Amino acid sequence: MNNSELLESIRNQIGSENLFNGNSLRRRNCSVNMSGVSEIERIVVDLDKVFPHGKQGVNLCECVLLFFERTNQFVVIPIELKGGKNAEAAKAVEQLKGGAAYAEAFIPNKSKTTLFAFLFHNHLSKSEIRQLKKSQSRILFDGKSYEIKTARCGSKLADMMLK
Repeated sequence: MNNSELLESIRNQIGSENLFNGNSLRRRNCSVNMSGVSEIERIVVDLDKVFPHGKQGVNLCECVLLFFERTNQFVVIPIELKGGKNAEAAKAVEQLKGGAAYAEAFIPNKSKTTLFAFLFHNHLSKSEIRQLKKSQSRILFDGKSYEIKTARCGSKLADMMLK
């Protein structure tokens, strides 16, 4: 199966009613600009649609972006949006970990994978930034450990991936 067919299979498993189509995902006072990130072949799973009443015992981020890079590497990007005065890092970490865990079920067999986890926020205190730097705040995904990247609400995801 080629990458387009693999993505179509994932779309069918998730259901089109649970997907976000567009380039600007907004929740309350925060948004992320996804233009420029694999706009032709990508899946954006809106976890608020998949689990409209939440998932018991699991915190989930807003969405998970899935696509293949030009190198055929499968990319998973859990995204959490915190538009309040001060984002709670510990809660955001759990939500991003929940999103990554959800996405693991869709990793195509024998695919190389990578993860970029993003917390978009309006304000993070110094103590919240320190919380994100702790080892327990890293996300274990497909046998590797990843740090959580932060960006201001409204930022362009493609630019943040390059940093």
